[in-house]
Amino acid sequence: MTYSMEADLGAIGNLKSPIIVVSGTYGSAKPYQELLNSQPIGAAVTKTITKAPKSGNPQPRILEGKGWIINSIGLENPGIEAFVEHFEEDYATASYPLILSISGESVQEFCYLAEKAEPLSTPIALELNLSCPNVDDEGLAFGLKRERITEVVTECRKISRFPLIAKFSPFQAIDASFAIAAYKAGVSAISLINTMPAMKLDIRRFRSALGFLSGGMSGPALKPIALKMVYEISRSVPIPVIGMGGISCGEDAIEFLMAGAKAIGIGTANLVDPTVHTAVYSDIRSFIEENRLSSIRDIPKLLRR
Repeated sequence: MTYSMEADLGAIGNLKSPIIVVSGTYGSAKPYQELLNSQPIGAAVTKTITKAPKSGNPQPRILEGKGWIINSIGLENPGIEAFVEHFEEDYATASYPLILSISGESVQEFCYLAEKAEPLSTPIALELNLSCPNVDDEGLAFGLKRERITEVVTECRKISRFPLIAKFSPFQAIDASFAIAAYKAGVSAISLINTMPAMKLDIRRFRSALGFLSGGMSGPALKPIALKMVYEISRSVPIPVIGMGGISCGEDAIEFLMAGAKAIGIGTANLVDPTVHTAVYSDIRSFIEENRLSSIRDIPKLLRR
């Protein structure tokens, strides 16, 4: 029996695998090229890049609980100029497509970042991170205004030759009007959901358990929320939805594909098992074979209303 494992992301193109490594998991990915090259991934998203370098939030930055982690990295990155300068060297041996993630504090910054990325030859898309919850005056608050989303996408679309992906938070995904606004402004795909704003207190030191007040929660606890939002948004816009949020095994990934995602993103699970992509890919393939499907595109057709 022959079947296809390719993910159709429309204007972005076809990926050989529906599995995408989400932003932030492997930083610049340079030390992990050999590992990622050996995995059946369709693409990887870079660490989110900003206009100026960011040193990130103070330690501790990561907390782990039952079914969740809270990260408060704070968009640590070298800044767009250094990133572009070292891009070819850092990703020279990558055998998988790259998606460049960018985040700005204003429409003008997003445009600046998009323009600086133009000389790069490798990325297949730009991800507009409109939803990072663990930095001040950036990302999450910025993206909670539909008119700002429209403006960012419209202006970046004028500058960039790359397809655009809008990355949404749970608050943006709960209302389809955000996705519709992004689609009408010109994005080629929607990525959701980003982490959920969260915090933990140290009752013995009378302060936040993180170095920064709060962070973003991810992991299995987020999955039911993310799945519902992927289901709703994928039926609200005629462009691909990349689903993520708590995916840690093949069954999780299949649920997202069945709900309407064209591809799925894995993040937190990489911290537990860096080879998780192989197991997830194998499980998706087995599911297709067992149900005699011709491709992953047939998985949503199995869902009974």
